[in-house]
Amino acid sequence: MTALSVYDKAVQLQNRVRQIAEGEVGEKEADRVLGRVKELGVALADFRTQFGVSRELARLGAAELPDLTAVEAARTAFERKARVGLPANPVFNTARRKIEESTDTLRSANSEAWSSWASGKLAELPLARIPMLPPDDRAVARARAKELQQAIASKSLSKSTIVLFTGTYELLAESLQGKSDPPEELLSLLTRLESRPSPTLRDITDSDIALLRRFEMDTYITLQRTAA
Repeated sequence: MTALSVYDKAVQLQNRVRQIAEGEVGEKEADRVLGRVKELGVALADFRTQFGVSRELARLGAAELPDLTAVEAARTAFERKARVGLPANPVFNTARRKIEESTDTLRSANSEAWSSWASGKLAELPLARIPMLPPDDRAVARARAKELQQAIASKSLSKSTIVLFTGTYELLAESLQGKSDPPEELLSLLTRLESRPSPTLRDITDSDIALLRRFEMDTYITLQRTAA
């Protein structure tokens, strides 16, 4: 059974509950069942979102489609008990809990796969070439690189996050393709500036500052007073 068919079974579970609630039952009992249906629907909606993320990651080759047998087991157990009448609250609660557990497992796996894949893709980009772009293109490229970093760190991963990342990635990769790498002296200076402990102003020469300004990197260098 494919992961998609397992999801279809989970939706069937929700539909089955709805059919039960629409049967001829007392008002109080109907309210109880409808309340449990609503709770189950919320859990299934969250599950559907995470499963959509899983499928998108699988499409990109970032992960395998997950094993969702727990959802199938929850559906089977619920249907078996529903055949003998309206399920009691513990039956609804068990089904909801199983779906929520599957959702949490998916969310964790998705987050791990996404972080690994997206970080790897970003590392493949020759971001060191950004200073070599024309001024206007340089600003756009830096903004896109920042968007990619924010998407990787997103705490609420969704399918739209992934789609936006891949689109922005392609645009940035295209803008850097064929461009030359920055001179070694600039890379060496940037490495020195990023070292710890940070160099003091005395360690930076006029030619270093001129080099930073030449490639408009001076905007991204800050000074901080550390002593009186």
